[in-house]
Amino acid sequence: MLDLFCKAGGAAMGLHRAFPNAEITGVDIEPQPRYPFKFVREDVLFIELMGPEWVNQFDFIWASPPCQHYCALNTMKNRRPHKNLVGKVRELLKATGKPYCIENVFGAPLNHPLMLCGSFFGLESNGFQLRRHRYFETNFPTGLRFACNHKRKTLGVYGAKVRDTAQEKRHYAKDKETRGEPVGVVLPQKYGFEAMGINWMNIEELAEAIPPAYSEYIANQWKGQP
Repeated sequence: MLDLFCKAGGAAMGLHRAFPNAEITGVDIEPQPRYPFKFVREDVLFIELMGPEWVNQFDFIWASPPCQHYCALNTMKNRRPHKNLVGKVRELLKATGKPYCIENVFGAPLNHPLMLCGSFFGLESNGFQLRRHRYFETNFPTGLRFACNHKRKTLGVYGAKVRDTAQEKRHYAKDKETRGEPVGVVLPQKYGFEAMGINWMNIEELAEAIPPAYSEYIANQWKGQP
């Protein structure tokens, strides 16, 4: 199984849980010292230069291109330019003829994506449910479409912090001139690691990861294909 834009391996661990005997190879342009499987440092967009024989050894390809171009960071005043890679990655994957999944955030130009959320899998810690919506384009059926079922207390992992998302939303809904600094928004980091089901990363890596439960579900949908 080939894991492109692998970062520290949240998706890879879910693939491993679905296929414990599969060899997983992660590829990323940056060093990933905590990636839990075989790792190749390379620009994913140059992967085709490694030749069809190298790509053909894989049965399944996962890709998580950078999301910054599509997420809320792109609306901030101090935003930096980020590459729009989803279309280019799709072309690369289609050319392989392999089963694939492209993962990204709301707003990314994915074709008929499946949305997954922590509420679908019972992911939580200390009474806080994981609120983490991610979207998945595949070239195979992925089963049922879900509806979120969020509890009153939810947490998110972003900006290298674990946050009480409901409390943060309430704070920033107040008048900007009088609301002051947010209080009680940042939660202990251990809540985020537990809710995500990840214990081998640092907090910066966790903020960029998806829970293994998500990729395990997608991989199991492919496993069930005739």
